[in-house]
Amino acid sequence: MRPTADAFVSEVYRSRNFGHSPALKVDSSPKLRTYVMFNVDLRSEDVQQVSLLLYGHTRSRAGFQVRLIGERWRERRITFANAPSLPTAFVASGPVQARAWNAVDVTPLLSGYERYVSFAVTTNSPKGAEFGSRETGLHGPRLVIEHPGNDTTGSTGTSTGAIP
Repeated sequence: MRPTADAFVSEVYRSRNFGHSPALKVDSSPKLRTYVMFNVDLRSEDVQQVSLLLYGHTRSRAGFQVRLIGERWRERRITFANAPSLPTAFVASGPVQARAWNAVDVTPLLSGYERYVSFAVTTNSPKGAEFGSRETGLHGPRLVIEHPGNDTTGSTGTSTGAIP
């Protein structure tokens, strides 16, 4: 599933909007955070796993952290000054590969009652990382939702199909 909105915000340019950018950025110094939102109904009881996929433009040994954001925001209006606050709970990605899809299981962050999901992506690394935004088309963020399979082998199917 493709996002309905994505943007990054910058501590240096607190009032500037980066919703049109072809890249999503994270960094710890200066602080750069990425926000991604999906319109998806996760209220189904048969969701097995939900993964956020980001296409890495750069590599990062430190990786990134994903946090569930409980409020909506607008792609063309979000700035560092008005961005939703960051919750303490997160899941970590591990190292980021360049020119590759990087997946992180966000299932532990979800309650199963979401009508939409919004994530903040951060890092502890001052070297940061850069990812494709939805403006890049095929390399924009993805949300993959896995449901239990119908056979007895325990295989799963996804609701998004193959990743391009």
